[in-house]
Amino acid sequence: MISRRKIHALYELATMGGGCGIMLLIRPLIYMIFARRRDLSAYATVDASAAIFIFYAIVCFFLSAKELNCKGKTFGRTLFIHSPILWILLYTVLGMVSMIWSVNLQLTGFRAFECMSMTMLMVVIIQNLLYRGGCQTVIQWTILYVTVDIICAIIRTLSYTMDVMMLLQSSQMMSTTFFYVALFHKPKKWWNYLIVVMSIFSMSTVAYIGMTLGSISTFFGPKKYRGLVLLVFFILGIVIAVIGPYKFIKDTVFFDKQSISIHETSGRDKLMEVALGALEEKSVGYGFFSGEPYLLYSRGLGAINSHNSLFSAAIGLGIPGVLLMLIFFLTMVKTVFSRYIPPEYRASLIGCFCVSFLHSMGNPGIGSRVFGGWLPTMFATVLICGFYVYGKYYKK
Repeated sequence: MISRRKIHALYELATMGGGCGIMLLIRPLIYMIFARRRDLSAYATVDASAAIFIFYAIVCFFLSAKELNCKGKTFGRTLFIHSPILWILLYTVLGMVSMIWSVNLQLTGFRAFECMSMTMLMVVIIQNLLYRGGCQTVIQWTILYVTVDIICAIIRTLSYTMDVMMLLQSSQMMSTTFFYVALFHKPKKWWNYLIVVMSIFSMSTVAYIGMTLGSISTFFGPKKYRGLVLLVFFILGIVIAVIGPYKFIKDTVFFDKQSISIHETSGRDKLMEVALGALEEKSVGYGFFSGEPYLLYSRGLGAINSHNSLFSAAIGLGIPGVLLMLIFFLTMVKTVFSRYIPPEYRASLIGCFCVSFLHSMGNPGIGSRVFGGWLPTMFATVLICGFYVYGKYYKK
């Protein structure tokens, strides 16, 4: 049985983010209950489920706006202006402006508004957590949020299957994005191990590449992890030398594919062709998000998202969108390796960024609607930028 003390501590942690924090914590529950499986062609249909998420986005916007306008709290406004989030803000504003030339004005307007609303919500949450508890509280709350999302995802999967491997794949993007946060954070609790296990068995090729890239973070963290990583790389080097690089990559990264080829990337090569064609056809894009399903369906691809931040930017907002997205990622690299990130958190945030970046390059993420990998990658972005701004402007 869980003691009252632990329940009270958990309640206190959950409420540290304020009303905005509660809104984000209940979103996985709302999604689990009200999200409906429907034909992809119905992406613009406003049914009861869509109405609930529209109402949710509106409530989040007004709650966040109220907090950000509080004179006694400047952190959120500083975060928007003095971090890479500024480029996401400009990108989202451009998305709203693209309603003028969008193929679906209403859809573009709402999806851009939803992105703005959720970004503001996350900024306010990090602000509240830092004001009320500090950096350690931010990490603890983050792990709580990821855990809630994983549990809701597992319950949702249980509604149609009892297969263990399917259950372990329920959180391919959320768990893997915060793998290194859970790995490095102390003290270790059951939710740390849940996130690590769900990441290891996620069966996501994109996530595995990101986690491998994220292993460089160990050289910025505790020394005990460096030796382990060096040993793993040494063993991998021997294995690759013995069996050959082609067979190694084929049996790992492309284990579920016929061959190693760009054509074996689940249709992402075709999505790239559409994105490049969109830049040539319309340099300002077809409208934030709405341009993606419009073009992809017209090409017979049957998808509503380009599975790549740059592709989404190219189709939706054209050359200006691609430039803003490139600047954003370049400034994020500079930020995550900055000396202003508190040293004790630098390793976990570097690993977090590596995985989130790969998700943005291979899954629905930043640059399109709030869907798939958008929530974990955006929260990781706000988390990293929050620590950067705190270390540069607020830590005394």
